[in-house]
Amino acid sequence: MIQKGSNYVYGTAAEKIEYDVYEHNQVLKEKKIRRNNAKIKWKVVFGIVIVFSLCLVLMYRYALITEMNLTAINSEKEYKQIKDENSRLRVEIEKQTDINTIREIAEGKLNMHKPEKNQIVYIYVPKNDYTVVSEDYENREELQNKGMLASFLDKVDKFASILY
Repeated sequence: MIQKGSNYVYGTAAEKIEYDVYEHNQVLKEKKIRRNNAKIKWKVVFGIVIVFSLCLVLMYRYALITEMNLTAINSEKEYKQIKDENSRLRVEIEKQTDINTIREIAEGKLNMHKPEKNQIVYIYVPKNDYTVVSEDYENREELQNKGMLASFLDKVDKFASILY
């Protein structure tokens, strides 16, 4: 084991020989420099590629945002046109629902006329109104009275019946 700052090998009296092959041999020294330069060049190229890739991703993201904004603007324009068309049609319908216009069209184009006294039939409508309550509505009221656990189990049972 070698101690730092010491020229001796631990446990012996031998002096550590410091001999660097690259310092004394000019060819090996140039190879080492080229190798180090090549590593630096690859690191720089790799860094440039990463930065370029990040820039492309950023540009793509902004392009998507711009496209979405353009779609939203076009949708808003289309919505306004449809809304204006709807308002125009509503006014047109209100103009055409005038009772005098309807009477003229019915008498002129459709040859309709008011019924005579013998053509009128009166229908008796009872004063009491009967409503039929569906079973689902009654079941819903029952489930509300049962509680959460019972309603949950009933829903699970209905779901299972759908699957089978």
